Amino acid sequence: MASTAFPKLARKAILSDGTTYGYIHVPATGSKPTFLLLHGAPSSSYIWHHQVELLPKAGFGILVPDLLGYGDTDKPESYEPYQMKCLVPQVHELVAKVLDTPKVIGVGHDFGAGLLSHLYVHHKALFSQLVFIATGFMFLDSPFDPDSVIQMSKEILGYSTSGYVKVFISPDGATLVEKNDRRVDSLFYAQDPKVWIEYFGEPGGFTKFLESDIEIPVAHWISPAELEMHNKILRAGGYTGPFNWYKAAVFCGPAKEDQDLPAEEKTINIPTLFIATLKDYAVITDMHIQNLRGLAKNLRVEKLDVGHWAMLEGKERVEALLEEVGNAQIRML
Repeated sequence: MASTAFPKLARKAILSDGTTYGYIHVPATGSKPTFLLLHGAPSSSYIWHHQVELLPKAGFGILVPDLLGYGDTDKPESYEPYQMKCLVPQVHELVAKVLDTPKVIGVGHDFGAGLLSHLYVHHKALFSQLVFIATGFMFLDSPFDPDSVIQMSKEILGYSTSGYVKVFISPDGATLVEKNDRRVDSLFYAQDPKVWIEYFGEPGGFTKFLESDIEIPVAHWISPAELEMHNKILRAGGYTGPFNWYKAAVFCGPAKEDQDLPAEEKTINIPTLFIATLKDYAVITDMHIQNLRGLAKNLRVEKLDVGHWAMLEGKERVEALLEEVGNAQIRML
């Protein structure tokens, strides 16, 4: 959570619907742009801690919220408030409340990329550029069916990417993970990313892992202190909120207004960067690239030989790419 990891930078805002959001904000220097960094699931604003340190040093502004269900932000117990039709106006209002700049560079990772996609479609004027990490443009305009995703990934890749979703949306999924949170952390941040195929992607694999005493070696690119902070934040808030993002997508489906939007409203008309994670066994990377090439008129693809958590494992390259994007924005002014 913002206040635990960054006590001097953490702030809170109460929105018009009564929801409290925790966030980190550092203003930009001079004419440099501000980055809106949207984390995925399950993580928190802390997943961006390298960018929180480095982007302001380069003069860029940052706004890094704990999204709904995480950190210092409210954590509704039911999954209905986690629908995109609820999240989009909340984050849009937070940006308007905190920032005095008319545009931001939107950066999304994992489920944060989905939120960024919906924010862009509904508030195009807010963004000057978009950056998607690991996961590309994900605009939910049809029901999300985990079984279909499992089958599709098997047909394309030869293995499943999404079996874990079945646990995340189960009634006791959050409790199971909370009871095994240390070992789950070792799986999330595994030294060998291929273990995700057996224990995360394969249907039944995550349950098998949770019910076992299997220990996974942790990656060298995340320090014990970083791992401890990640665990501390999620243990304090629990996994009900993070898993509600998945439940809302599966059980609520898309909003009618999103289903009815014409295709041209879902094209991307601003410069877009996709940072592809080539050792990521939870996504179908080539499909995300192909989808973005059909939607974004000005697309750049950078392929990193890293797993899902590119901002950690590939922190130097990700930071360099973000600074390139920010400096390009200055040249466009």
